[in-house]
Amino acid sequence: MGGIETLKEVPVTRMFIADSFTVPRVGIVVTGRPELGDIREGDLLWLNEGAVRHRVTVRGVRHLCARSLDPRVAPAGINSSLILDGFPEGIELPGLLLSSE
Repeated sequence: MGGIETLKEVPVTRMFIADSFTVPRVGIVVTGRPELGDIREGDLLWLNEGAVRHRVTVRGVRHLCARSLDPRVAPAGINSSLILDGFPEGIELPGLLLSSE
């Protein structure tokens, strides 16, 4: 059909970005610990840069802990890495907040 994008509801969650780096053939990866709720692959989140907000997509999840139940979910309270798409180039990511609201 094309042209219609279905947005799924994301539970309330947030993550302060501790660090960011570029991985060749993967893209920009940010690290942090989700709070309040899990972050899932495919979630649409807000990247809050002061008064400016950018819509970003979680393209992938990588775990910093070897014991993970679902490789597509960054559980609340567990350090994780997220592969992000959709943020403007040149933005300094560490210290910024990702949130569902």
